Amino acid sequence: MRSQRPPNAERAPVPTPDGATVRPPALEDTGSSASTPQDAIPAASPIPAAKAKKPQESIELRLAIGKGGLGLELGRPVSLGVLEILELVVALPTVRFPLDVSGGVSRFRHRRGNLDRIHVELHAQRLVRWAAARLRGLIGTGSCDVWIGVEKSGAIVAVSSKDDGRIAILGFSVTVRVEGENVSLMVGRARGTGLPAPATAMAIFALDALLGDLARREGGRFIVERAITKMVRTLLPEAGVRAPGTAGVSITSVAAAQDAWILHASAHPVSAEPTEAATRAMEALAVARAADDARVAKEYERARDLDLMALERAPRHPELAGRIAEIDAFVGGRAEAALATIAETTREANGDRAAAHLDFLRAELLAETGDVRGAIAAFERAAEDEPIPVLSARAFERAAELTRDPLEASRWLDRAIARAPAVARLRWARIARRLALGRTQDARADTEHLEAQATGPRARYEVWWRAGAAWQHQGLVADAAPLFERALRFVPDDAQALSGLGRALIARGKTARGVALLTRAIDLCEAAAENTAGLHVDLARALAEKLDDRPAAIAHVRDVPRGVHETAEARALEGRWRSELGDMAGASLAYARLRDHAETLPAGDRQAHEPTAALLLEAAIFEREVLRDSLAAQRHLAAALRLCPNDPAISSAYRAVGAEIAGIAPPPFASVPLATALPFLTPAATSSAEVGSSGGFSADEFANMEESVALLPASPLSVFDLESSPEEETAEQAARDEARVEELTRQLQGDPTRDDVVDELVERLLRLGRSHELFALLSARLEDASPERRVVLIPKQREVLGRLEADAQARGQALESQLFASARAALE
Repeated sequence: MRSQRPPNAERAPVPTPDGATVRPPALEDTGSSASTPQDAIPAASPIPAAKAKKPQESIELRLAIGKGGLGLELGRPVSLGVLEILELVVALPTVRFPLDVSGGVSRFRHRRGNLDRIHVELHAQRLVRWAAARLRGLIGTGSCDVWIGVEKSGAIVAVSSKDDGRIAILGFSVTVRVEGENVSLMVGRARGTGLPAPATAMAIFALDALLGDLARREGGRFIVERAITKMVRTLLPEAGVRAPGTAGVSITSVAAAQDAWILHASAHPVSAEPTEAATRAMEALAVARAADDARVAKEYERARDLDLMALERAPRHPELAGRIAEIDAFVGGRAEAALATIAETTREANGDRAAAHLDFLRAELLAETGDVRGAIAAFERAAEDEPIPVLSARAFERAAELTRDPLEASRWLDRAIARAPAVARLRWARIARRLALGRTQDARADTEHLEAQATGPRARYEVWWRAGAAWQHQGLVADAAPLFERALRFVPDDAQALSGLGRALIARGKTARGVALLTRAIDLCEAAAENTAGLHVDLARALAEKLDDRPAAIAHVRDVPRGVHETAEARALEGRWRSELGDMAGASLAYARLRDHAETLPAGDRQAHEPTAALLLEAAIFEREVLRDSLAAQRHLAAALRLCPNDPAISSAYRAVGAEIAGIAPPPFASVPLATALPFLTPAATSSAEVGSSGGFSADEFANMEESVALLPASPLSVFDLESSPEEETAEQAARDEARVEELTRQLQGDPTRDDVVDELVERLLRLGRSHELFALLSARLEDASPERRVVLIPKQREVLGRLEADAQARGQALESQLFASARAALE
């Protein structure tokens, strides 16, 4: 009773004795089908293999009459969960001619039939929406984006976190194999980044979350047993029709269209022929079954041991090797071992790209080992071969992160956005790069694109407020004004946008209006019980530095409470402004409050504490140079040393003050105004560019301070005036050396890892006789140098110390000479 007609084909109606219309059905070539309005029957639950639920749509059945007998068939397609049943034909072999069909479908719905054929479609976009809800929380705490690509042998699945603050992407393949009614779904080629478990384990967890009780798991293989029987037993009984028998029914074909999978099953003894990919996946999972079970139990070390045993049985198998490497990468500290495993598999693959899914992992491991160029090349290769758009874009993004050239990084991000244009994170990264290159118009175009993607006033406000913060972070404070104005168009009373616009207007010279906006922002934050410390600091700076109203500025910084990020800056500004007003006692008290705050900070996080240490150095200079109180200066410097014990400027100042207290009078360690002596504490450098209510010094403003201090020209902060006489050389050569030193200094500030730049800079400074700068440079480099690098730098440091010792002796400074001699002896 099989027909070659297309499903639901129209045929000539046949009248019945009771007046019902019966159409020849699809049971035979000459058959007909019948449909009456009263034959509409409630549909099944949209979730397969679940308990009966309230019908969500009606299912239309009709009689099918042919020379082979009577049957039932769908009058129109019906949905069953994510599946769409296009055709379903049930033969009723117990019904014989002549027969009375006057009751329509209702008369035959309780007859026992046999399934003749079924035609099912699964659309990828429909599956994406269904899967996104079930995979929530898999790789992050919130919702996720799901992407599914249709392949001939199955599917490619990608799950990515929607939280831009935590980048997590999982990609894997699902290979399909059918045997009779059973459908096997097999996990393979797992890869990803930022995952809470190895990629293969995450892929198994994902497929398990999707299938639930519908499938039985064997390692990384999920078996849906008697899939066709489950479909018809879910659909027809819910519709009030007796479930048909499915003996002898097999899935005869599984085909892939552009955006859907099509499955045919019929009462035919021959199943669909398995594909080559399905056969390979079946064999790989059979070997790795025990290891995959260990992965599911989160016993990753045991899984690795079992993978190694399986690799002995199947040498250089790319799936097994990849699983070992991903565990090594997840555990950490095994980058070289993981790279060796991947390299061996790649050589065996001999260019056939059998291990292409390992390119991303290989690139991350190369980056971990410090091979930046190799990592960038591997990321490019991974991105070009990766079919998952978000993972390909992430590979280009990682290449941009490793590239120190802003122009080259912008080009990588161009390619990333071309692969995944809807990922907002990539456009924000490109905005930052374009601003660094001065391409503000291009950055503005990216911002407008993000606004077009946003939905709702609040989302559009977030885009323009974040853009204004990005402009401020790059030092384009004045240019950020139109961006904050546009943000205020969507949310007119937002304190963050008001404060940003206020800072921008102050930078443009419109101080009065900017101060008014900052005041309004403070009022809004106080009404909402939010932190206003950063706003008070910004307002105080504007009053003191633009309007010359230091008393009002002092009042605002006094409003900054203890224990917040801005406390240190507020206390230092109060001390500075009180000293400018002539209130020396008040200034000393403010600096003492700064020291009290510093003493409450936990030691150990040097980068976070460098701003506070610099302010304590300013306090010490004030006490020593203005009030001539060396003991107070020593206390400030002691607090600074506790936070940054290896800072050369602070250490030198502390030794100088100690020598003075001991009765030895060294040269003063400050002889110019504080703003000149401490260029990184000038208003331009410390103006708050933080967004929202946060202000003061950011971590980025003081990153790599040790290198910056070491590379500054001769400063009045130097404890000892120990400049050695330069060697005899021509004025032209000296000028070339001076110019080259400035160029090398800029290069080193841009890329502190350039040892070749350091070596040349050392030689130039030696020729120029700038021993004190060379000493500071080498001290900074030695602190974090590798053992191999220390072998190169220590002899040069000994040579510099020798010069400093000789120069101190020539100037009659016995104590200084002894200090340098002791330091040189310690190196030896």
